[in-house]
Amino acid sequence: MGLLDRAEEIKKTSETKVSQTPSAKKDTPSLLKKAEHFRDEDPSPGQNITESIPVSDTDSDWLDEAISDSLATEIGDLPSPDGEEEFDLSDIPELTDSDFGDLSESHDDWKENPISNLEDDLNSLHEESNPYEPVASDSDSEEEPELGDDLIDRDYHDDLNEPDAPLPEVNLFDEWENEAKKEAAKQPLRPAKEDPAPIGEEVLFDDESDFGTAPMAYHLASKKRIENYQAIFEITKEIASSKEFSDFFENLVYSLIGQVGCHSVVILTSTNPKNTKWEAVAAQGITSKDAWYLSPGDEIYSRISDSETVIYAGEFKSSRLPNRELNLLNEMGSEILVPIRHGEKCFGVLSLGKLINGEEYITDDLEFAKIVGDIAGSVFERVSEFESINDDLVHAKEVIEINESVLQFVRDFSKVRKMDEAYDFLIDNIKNKLGVKQFSFLVLDSETRSDYIVFGSNFILPERTKDFRLSKDSDIVGMVSNVSGVYKLENFREDAELKSIFTNDELGIMSEFTILPIINLNWLVGMVIIHSTGSAWTDTTRDVAVSMLETSAPVFANLLILQEKEALFRNPFNPLESRILAEMEKASSLKASFTVSLFKIQNVSRMIHLVGTGTFARYADTLRKTMMDHISELDFFTRVGQGKFVLVLHGKDKEETDVVIKKIKSSFAKKEETIIGNFRASYRVLTLAYPHDTKDKNQFLEMVEEA
Repeated sequence: MGLLDRAEEIKKTSETKVSQTPSAKKDTPSLLKKAEHFRDEDPSPGQNITESIPVSDTDSDWLDEAISDSLATEIGDLPSPDGEEEFDLSDIPELTDSDFGDLSESHDDWKENPISNLEDDLNSLHEESNPYEPVASDSDSEEEPELGDDLIDRDYHDDLNEPDAPLPEVNLFDEWENEAKKEAAKQPLRPAKEDPAPIGEEVLFDDESDFGTAPMAYHLASKKRIENYQAIFEITKEIASSKEFSDFFENLVYSLIGQVGCHSVVILTSTNPKNTKWEAVAAQGITSKDAWYLSPGDEIYSRISDSETVIYAGEFKSSRLPNRELNLLNEMGSEILVPIRHGEKCFGVLSLGKLINGEEYITDDLEFAKIVGDIAGSVFERVSEFESINDDLVHAKEVIEINESVLQFVRDFSKVRKMDEAYDFLIDNIKNKLGVKQFSFLVLDSETRSDYIVFGSNFILPERTKDFRLSKDSDIVGMVSNVSGVYKLENFREDAELKSIFTNDELGIMSEFTILPIINLNWLVGMVIIHSTGSAWTDTTRDVAVSMLETSAPVFANLLILQEKEALFRNPFNPLESRILAEMEKASSLKASFTVSLFKIQNVSRMIHLVGTGTFARYADTLRKTMMDHISELDFFTRVGQGKFVLVLHGKDKEETDVVIKKIKSSFAKKEETIIGNFRASYRVLTLAYPHDTKDKNQFLEMVEEA
């Protein structure tokens, strides 16, 4: 029981006693009557003398001190009433020893032995239940209450009809504690049913109770940040396990939508290291479009590449963006753009749409998105390296298979001894390994030495084979005769030369017109023309085709020689030699001049290595066409090797020949840049005039051979 409770109980007891005092006070005998009663009453013979002896003043003082000490102990240091209370004692007469009669005489022995008499009185006090019983009055009145604990609990002025004294002030700490308990009861921190640790259940860590004194907003923000970090750990585990870009993009998109809570996510990137253009490779919550891309020259591309943090899409929309980029942001519904980067490399951008709850992105969301972008960049680089290694392994396996296949083809092809067998063997391999369906095989005509004729075909009808001829001077032959490769005519149905050979129905049936030249010692022996295939060719397919025809070219050349069709091959300059002899005879009889000029492309092998066979073929063919555009009908033009062309200018001396060469160079320079770009190719021109420089045929031929 606290001090305040005891004070309230004392107050209640005091009020009860005061209410009973008036009736009891009337019947209570006065002290004079009590004294007369003690004096008149004779003690009985067998009664102990101590029973009739009243308590002296010293005893009364002792009892008052005992009661006072007890009250002080029970109620604490109570303040005394303001001022001293005055009691009216005028109605009590003064008493003397004579008023007590024998009572004082019978106690003379107290003076002699006071201690012994005091002990006897105390013993009698304990033996009797009420030694100080007051004398009853004549009227039936209430008995005087016994002296006991009630006397201690009562205030010393309970019998007075006075107003209650103010309650004492209590301890401030107790008052504050009681008020805190009341406030806690009104607004508990957590309902009892939601207590995370029920009574009797042990917990290791109490991570849900709120013992902090910071505002609730800070606790909510801290909790959200912890949830974000936990989500980052989960996302890292998900996307880090990706071994392919498809799995990586799918895990990344779903993780962002699930944690951030945005309407849509679009990933713009490039999985090909050689392609710097960012395209939409994955999207969720919105339908992707082919027109969604960013090029290195775009403003958004540049800003994202240089940024290391999240950028609001509104910053771009407020600036002067090109219409295509602005439409891109609007179509994707972009709210924030997150770079996918690792270190100094930026691999793409994440476009996040509006939040599903309709709220704005907060700092925690932006921080979460940035961390995910950095993690995605690291995983992107790892997956890119993994796929690159995987592609290299696949390519290495294909190369090994190609090499083994080509080696086996060479071994088998070297055993062939007839032209028909070689043709059948080549066609079987082309069908099986390259997936060719329709084709035509052409070789150089040994009789005319100027046309390529059909040797075999499953596309051209037999009665039409004589009509299908390609001249040595045709554009098609000039394009494919320089270097081995795969040459595909894109608009073959519009080619004037082919339209003069094939009918519209034949051209309509053709799916393509792809040429595989067979070149031996820089001379075009023949070619395979492909009209349709079962599937599109890959780079590996093209490599196999070129390898097969390069290894078969010497065999076909030797077979033609064995069949006594070797005239052209025994003397490769036979057309040029005969033409020079004819010009020398005319110039000698007419006392005129003629000139032989050689155009040779320098460093052919290096140029093919740097720009590719296709670019070199276009370069050489353009030079050939330019030369033919600047000669007359009486002049002669021929190809004498890889990137080597000869002009025989009829009736022109050296000065006139220089004018023609300058025109050719000027015209070709305008076309050269469009073919090879910034690469600088070079060619040389050698000229000999008759009769100014030489009259010997062999000097003209040596210039051509040694150049």
